[in-house]
Amino acid sequence: MKYEQLLQNQRVHFRDFTLPGAGKNYAPDLQLEPVHTEIHLTLDLPGRAARGYALITIRANVGGAHSLKLDAVDFDDLSVQSPSGKQISHSYNDRVIDLYFQAGLLAGEEQVIRIDYAIKDPISGLKFMQPDSQRPEMPYYAITDNETERARYWFPCVDFPTVRSKMEYHLTAREDLTILANGALVSEKVQDGLKTAHWKLDYPCASYLACFAIGEFSEFKDEPLRDIPIAYYADKSYTPEQLQRTFAPTRKMLIWMEQKLGMEFPYPKYFQVAGREIGGAMENISLVTWDDKFMLDETMALEWQYIMDLINVHEMSHSYFGDAVVAYDFAHVWLKESWATYIESVWLEDSQGKDAMDWQLAEEAASYFGEAKNSYVRPIITREYDHSWNMFDMHLYPGGAWRLHMLRHLTGDDNFWSGVRDYVNTYAGKTVKSLDFQRCIEEHSGLNLDKCFDMWFRSKGYPILKVSFEFDKQKGQGKFTFEQKQVDQKKGIELFEMDLEIAWQDDQGHDHPEVVQLSKGTQIFQIKMAEPKHLVLDPHMQALFEADFNPGDDKLRHLLEHGTTVRGLMQAVSELAKTGKRKNLQAIRDQLKNEQRWGLRIHAYRALGKVGNQYAYDILAELLVQEQDPMVIEAAALACGAHRHTVLRSAIIEKLQSPDLPYRGQMALLESLGRQRDEDDIPTLETYAKESNWRNHIKAGAFLGLSATRSEKATDALLAGIDGPVHFWDEKVARVRALGNIRDWLPKQLQKRVSQALCQATEDPSYFVQRIAANTLGKLKISEGLPYLRALFSRIPVQEYPMIKRQIQNIQASGAGAENKKLQKQLDEMNEKLAEMEQRLQEVESEK
Repeated sequence: MKYEQLLQNQRVHFRDFTLPGAGKNYAPDLQLEPVHTEIHLTLDLPGRAARGYALITIRANVGGAHSLKLDAVDFDDLSVQSPSGKQISHSYNDRVIDLYFQAGLLAGEEQVIRIDYAIKDPISGLKFMQPDSQRPEMPYYAITDNETERARYWFPCVDFPTVRSKMEYHLTAREDLTILANGALVSEKVQDGLKTAHWKLDYPCASYLACFAIGEFSEFKDEPLRDIPIAYYADKSYTPEQLQRTFAPTRKMLIWMEQKLGMEFPYPKYFQVAGREIGGAMENISLVTWDDKFMLDETMALEWQYIMDLINVHEMSHSYFGDAVVAYDFAHVWLKESWATYIESVWLEDSQGKDAMDWQLAEEAASYFGEAKNSYVRPIITREYDHSWNMFDMHLYPGGAWRLHMLRHLTGDDNFWSGVRDYVNTYAGKTVKSLDFQRCIEEHSGLNLDKCFDMWFRSKGYPILKVSFEFDKQKGQGKFTFEQKQVDQKKGIELFEMDLEIAWQDDQGHDHPEVVQLSKGTQIFQIKMAEPKHLVLDPHMQALFEADFNPGDDKLRHLLEHGTTVRGLMQAVSELAKTGKRKNLQAIRDQLKNEQRWGLRIHAYRALGKVGNQYAYDILAELLVQEQDPMVIEAAALACGAHRHTVLRSAIIEKLQSPDLPYRGQMALLESLGRQRDEDDIPTLETYAKESNWRNHIKAGAFLGLSATRSEKATDALLAGIDGPVHFWDEKVARVRALGNIRDWLPKQLQKRVSQALCQATEDPSYFVQRIAANTLGKLKISEGLPYLRALFSRIPVQEYPMIKRQIQNIQASGAGAENKKLQKQLDEMNEKLAEMEQRLQEVESEK
């Protein structure tokens, strides 16, 4: 699954990765193992239900084995039998089916069991959608979404990646619906208004990759790859042309990936289907599911085709890393997600060039650093987690991807990729641990990688460097001083060893590289050189680190003007912006106006947005109005919204009048307008909040803008219709976020209204709205939210339990809960006294 980097991170302070008491997690024993699963289900989409049975072939891996536990949550009318007459008993506690064969199975023996069951509106794993009285145009569909351990909500299985079963589906629904599933279509039969589709996947499949999708779908059939059909689906509100636009590079990516990994695509088809409230994208074998928020019209494509393509190649790479080669357990899940994330950068390198790859790597590093600095640090490989879902974070995706990138440069391109091809081809159809991958790279590089993996994959943190430079003209020598600042015994972060390239340019325009080896807390390197015009750390983006390094403003400006690498230009912009000096900011302005690479321009806007002085405001205002690149307008607008100033407000208002603004650019402009906190802008924001457009991005921006005003005059617009259904969940997520942002700035009586709305949002039909509401209640420590948070335990999948527990702990630790109890006790005492007084008055009246 591609990580969701597009929603605001809700973590608000540094904490441990796990809750207290978290232990180590291991894969289950496999004395008995399901090896084939045949699912027969009849789907009732209006009733949000399914009924049928599963035929599960169980193989004994050792002789004498008797028992097997199958995950199955909240199944109705469950029964178990052995078609062959084998004596079998079972018990079921609404969570696990405990099977017991009276006579132990022989080694290698296979037995088929039949489990009949029904499901009704499962809380996870299988998503139903249908029209209702307020949204009659909503589509009918049912789509599964299992990662990490949610298949158990719709079919009986050992819900863990170690266990892989070949799959067959016999799915029955209305004859007018499209029925899709893993594997190849064997047959379709229509009878009495119902259609039964038989799909077969003759390849081992972990439970989290099992998938079907049934619904009223639009379809676009792409050109096949050899005999492998390629097609895309979404509900009828999307056209085939929009499907083609959204998934256009798919076939080209498949061809590239086969060549890159030296292995033909291993499955009988490659279909992709988009549905509402999937959340992200999921690499189910041969049937990738998407949230339809990634669907593109012509305007959305101007901003998001880049993101869409990266997610597309990410999910596709899982066909190899994760689907064919399966991580043995979640301690080794980086072998799929870190790899899929790194493939994004590799695709950019081969399709658009090294600058595109370096920009993406810089973005990945920033995401990882943000989590490590603001939330927690953990090893990439670890067995200690609250739930497997918690492993899917920024450490896993970009943090692991960067380590693969460094490993590639450590071992050399040819050695690395030959080792990767060997790994993929050797372990296809098998489960793997980290050591399996390590050994493949070692065999092809001749290097012992134990130390590398211990330091970078099994330890916490990353290098944080403070670097200084001095030049001695008399000696013709440069002095570099490196300090590693990341060491923290409490967090368990130690020193790192790494090679780091330094480059400088002399006054003749010649570049000189030098590699230094860092291993100590403080190191000094004396290097013979002519006085450099500029210097760069790691010019070719090969090392993962953060650095504070200003060798002199003149050298930074020279680097900005004459530098050629993405890393060098980003370093120059960042360090010059930190100074806040007019001359340095002017240099950034000049570079930004001439720079054609949209990624570097985004970086420049972000850097200027952190400055906070009049020089920066004037530059931002000028450039925002002039900015025409749809890929950049959002970043430019957010940079202007980072500060309050009349010149910024004027620029934002002027830019909002521009024709043909991209959706997310307009969304950012509205949020930034609200951040100017001028109540005269509230009517404008209220008007935008009533407009409908593609996925209502602009409406979401208006909600965020209203909350940013911090004015009680914005409250009515934010609360109006909050209980009503929405067509797209991200619209209501934005509104809930907005209420959370404004609450503490409001008078007490309005705070109560907002708090109640946030509490009620935990009961919203949308899982994503529930989640953001729960996070907001915990973040704001709203004591009234405690019963609502506790009630969520019955409506959310187990993987979300740690999140809810943290929010409850946040509220309880704040003392809000205790204060609430204290006030309640006082109120109870007052009520008792009032009752006594009333009784006494009655007695007095009676005596009279």
